[in-house]
Order: sequence, then C-alpha cells, then structure tokens
Amino acid sequence: MKKPHALRAALVEALDARHGLRTDPYRLQMAATKLGLFASARPGQAFEYRYTLEIAMLDFAGDPAEVSVPLLLWIQRWQHDLIASPEATARGMDLTFELLDDDKYDIHIDLKLTEAYRFEARPGGGHELVYLEPPEPLAMESGPPLHIVYLDGAVIARCEEHPEVT
Repeated sequence: MKKPHALRAALVEALDARHGLRTDPYRLQMAATKLGLFASARPGQAFEYRYTLEIAMLDFAGDPAEVSVPLLLWIQRWQHDLIASPEATARGMDLTFELLDDDKYDIHIDLKLTEAYRFEARPGGGHELVYLEPPEPLAMESGPPLHIVYLDGAVIARCEEHPEVT
C-alpha cells in the first residue's frame, strides 16, 4: 500500500518545521484497519484494497487547521472522492480533536481509502502487477489551486506537485 506512506510524508513535510515530527516520529502513528480485498473477474483487473487509515497525532501543540489543511490537500490529490460531496466526506472522514490543555491536542483521524492494482501482460509471458495511480482530480471551482497556505504568517501546507507556483 502506498497511500499511508504518501500521507505520512505529506504531514511530516507540512508540520515538521513547527512540530518536530522528524525528531519525534512516534507522535504521528498510523494503522491500516478494516482491510478488505476486492477482486474482479474482468480481464486485466487484479484487485483493490479498501481500508480505514487510522491516524493519531499525540500532544499536538498548535492550531488544528495546521493538520486539517495539509490533510485536505493530500486528499484532493490522492483520494479526491472523499471531498466530492458533503455526504462523501461524512462517510469517508472522521476527525477527533481531544483538547488536553490550552494549546495541546491528541488528534485522531480515520480515512476510508482505496488502492487499485491491475495485471499487465509482459512481453516474454506472464503478467506484471501494477499499482494504479489515482486520477488527477477535476477542477471544482474557478481560481488558482491551493499551492501554498499560511496560518499566522507561517506556511502550513505547500503542494509539491507544482513547486514553481506561488
């Protein structure tokens, strides 16, 4: 599975400067649970994983938006069906921000994710199992996409897909 690794990298990239996730990686925990394996008898299709990615960020000292914005940017790219409608969001995401004291939270996030694979014939025989990259999301509104987001003057999210865009 590729999405847990991609999401972890995106959150660490977005949050490390202010929250030190590289030096204290145990504060960001992930587990893929409720894993389902769905196969198809159609030619060329292999299978799809459907699972819940459970994320825990412990002792997070900051604004919850610092987590929510990079999470939404990642979802927009890697699992955009989760934000296709309010109903899809309600079915596919569950966030809990447990206030520990004035500025610390334990954050729990559950995301319903999918990852698909297919078989491709090899020239010498046999088949290659190929991960299917998620499709690019459709533009949902006019205006520039969110490439850099600031909170209180500090960058909290940056799209690495198009780093030259400001």
